[in-house]
Amino acid sequence: MNIFNILVPKQMLTYLNSNDTLDNAADFLIASGYTAVPVVDDAGIYVGIVSEGDFLRIEMDEGRHNLGKYKVSDIVRTDEEGAVLNTVTKSEVYEKILDRNFLSVVDDRRCFIGIITRKSVILELSK
Repeated sequence: MNIFNILVPKQMLTYLNSNDTLDNAADFLIASGYTAVPVVDDAGIYVGIVSEGDFLRIEMDEGRHNLGKYKVSDIVRTDEEGAVLNTVTKSEVYEKILDRNFLSVVDDRRCFIGIITRKSVILELSK
């Protein structure tokens, strides 16, 4: 399988920067309609993911009005199992995508390239 056939490139995605404030990031996530998104740093390096649950936990602890005091880097979850190299094998994609909605794809420098969604894998298999 050529993963570039099923890759959604980062230019077409919603993702957050680790230096974004939580109030702005929460608004962005809500507007996107996604429940989880990848996080990159200023150099484009993949950091992990954040989900609406991560935002909800800190909002419950700190209050919505205090989210501007925090950055995405304060709540990001490093998700090594959720990231794959762009040279990933078909069997590794199949194994990892079972437990998640998407896999983040990185290059050998850990720069974020895009994602592979469970839906794109299923559609590829149905061809």
